Amino acid sequence: MHVEKNFFENIMNTVLNVKGKTKDNIKSRLDLADICDMAFLEVQPDGKYIFPPYGLQGDKKREFFDWIRDDVKFTDGYASNLRNCIDYGEGKFTGMKSHDCHVVMQRLLPFAFAQLLDPDVYQAIAGVGCFFRDLRTRTPIVDGIQNLQVNIPVILCNLEKIFPPSFFDVMEHLPIHLPREAALGGPVQYRWMYHFERYMFHLKKKVKNLSKVEGSIVARASTKKRHSLLNITSHPKFVQRVDVMVAMMIVMRERFIPS
Repeated sequence: MHVEKNFFENIMNTVLNVKGKTKDNIKSRLDLADICDMAFLEVQPDGKYIFPPYGLQGDKKREFFDWIRDDVKFTDGYASNLRNCIDYGEGKFTGMKSHDCHVVMQRLLPFAFAQLLDPDVYQAIAGVGCFFRDLRTRTPIVDGIQNLQVNIPVILCNLEKIFPPSFFDVMEHLPIHLPREAALGGPVQYRWMYHFERYMFHLKKKVKNLSKVEGSIVARASTKKRHSLLNITSHPKFVQRVDVMVAMMIVMRERFIPS
């Protein structure tokens, strides 16, 4: 879950060239001559460097945001309203939750840049989205997991041909281990943290005494459970159902238990 979110943020911040968050900066460009053979990204003798082929700027960035705002629609409750996460001024996404990153990564990334980036760049980025989408399947099979184990090194190698070395941190290499984890642990969705984080969000709203957070949560949760139990037990239908069950127990005792 967090691997997918961090991977998505690294890709999106670098493609959109978000200031302060992109993995492509002047320091990474200066290291290219000593680390790898990427002459098209190296800094020129006059101190200038070309805009990378994996980046969006100007009209292309606006076209991408307009597509998200006007054409992308999900069913109610499937994801947040992504148009509220677009910051045209800064040219980036803001306020995206982990589940929003998950939805964009698996449902939009495989074809979002088809008309905006070069084919080799688009295919490399789309391969990442397809990998996480196939990894999330509800009924994983042995052949499918083996295909993921074979494909993920190729996908990362394709990214290494395009992005500078500074793009790759531990989050870009952890996906290599995810297919084996799925083979050992079963479907991914049963081991995600979305449910627990959503429940923690509701628990944190119950905090009234910041000096005793845990005790405040326990007190408010106990009060809520107590009121819920009282509401259930005092409901007429519940009382009627209890009376019926008591009557049935009396009949059963008289019929089957000798006096």
